[in-house]
Amino acid sequence: MAARSYARVALVFSLTLAAGRRADAQSALADTIRGLETARADALLHADTSALSRLISPEFVEISRLGQLRTRDDNIRDIGSGALRLLTVKYDSVSVRVYGDVAMLTAIADNTGLFRGFPFAGKIRYTRVFVRKDGRWQAVLMQQTPMS
Repeated sequence: MAARSYARVALVFSLTLAAGRRADAQSALADTIRGLETARADALLHADTSALSRLISPEFVEISRLGQLRTRDDNIRDIGSGALRLLTVKYDSVSVRVYGDVAMLTAIADNTGLFRGFPFAGKIRYTRVFVRKDGRWQAVLMQQTPMS
């Protein structure tokens, strides 16, 4: 009887440790995704198209605050040419969920800048989806919604 009780305690202890390790791993992956988002903000502010190219998958699609579909090439071209110039990038309420090789980041961005010479400002709520391919995370989708 005592051996059976010890076995149950050992099993519960092992399951608790495994759950803790999974939670730690999920937390570390979420931190990685947050770091990528911070790197993206820095690349936008410095018009660093090389960094952006590494962060965005070739299949990337963005649905802009105006409902326009924009590709990776559109984003890289506009940043590189200066047509899109970010002056400030501020993130708030960042949340990350990881599902295996897919991660979903939701946040609020309060950015200012110029698009083709016209100033813009204002908050958006957005979702960015990342996929891990060949051991590297890249954004594949972004959806923006303006906030009042």
